[in-house]
Amino acid sequence: MRKLKDILIWVFVVAYLAVSMSFVTKKRKLVVCQAINVTIMDSSRNQFVTQSDIIEFLRQPDMNVVGNPITSINTKKIEAEILNYYSVKNAEVFVNVNGEINVEVTQRKPIVRIINKKGESYYIDQEGAIMPLSAKYASHVLIANGHIVEPFEVNRTQKINCDISSEEFEKNRIICDLFKLCKFIDEHEFWKAQIEQVYVNDEMEFELIPRVGAHQIFFGDITNYQKKFRNLKAFYHQGLNNVGWNKYDKINLEFENQVICTKR
Repeated sequence: MRKLKDILIWVFVVAYLAVSMSFVTKKRKLVVCQAINVTIMDSSRNQFVTQSDIIEFLRQPDMNVVGNPITSINTKKIEAEILNYYSVKNAEVFVNVNGEINVEVTQRKPIVRIINKKGESYYIDQEGAIMPLSAKYASHVLIANGHIVEPFEVNRTQKINCDISSEEFEKNRIICDLFKLCKFIDEHEFWKAQIEQVYVNDEMEFELIPRVGAHQIFFGDITNYQKKFRNLKAFYHQGLNNVGWNKYDKINLEFENQVICTKR
């Protein structure tokens, strides 16, 4: 008898849930999208994409959003469309029972602005993705210029290929070395504040232009780049702090364990 009672209780619970779900589903079908809420996760850092950009985009007739049932809104399609913005790293779209569509956008963070030998200019972000310049916003990042000749079409390439095992690596070596160097600078607050420009000379070696100090830093190639920065930082603290930051015209880091300076 008790077993039969337990079975009847479970049948009642399942039936109740089925009816409730059916009711919720019917009610959900009647809910119309009335509002768009957009959050740009890192708007204090960069403003390549704004709330108004996304709202304007979603209010286009072919997006099938405002004024339509929330059940008809394809959130995955909207996410894919928003990701077509070169400056967008991630997009999440979801709707709620109140008839609101919520969009959360994370922008890409550029670490360097490239000005190549052809005069073409673009950003590279932390992950090696190429970002075109924006007509309404300029990111204050490291500048790299000089003898930069890419083996790819700038306007058609989305990400540089720095996989050392790939066939393209040798062709991409200079831009990959430049990316590695700029990423290191960006990840260290001291160097991010100190280095404002990287110049690629005709020998495909790097020269750094600092913000503080009237000197030029001949860096050489990427070999032992972390050690070179350590040597330079030690020289700054132990040398330039004592003799003055404008005493030297050039600082050469090319040779291992040496910092060679040329006076003015």
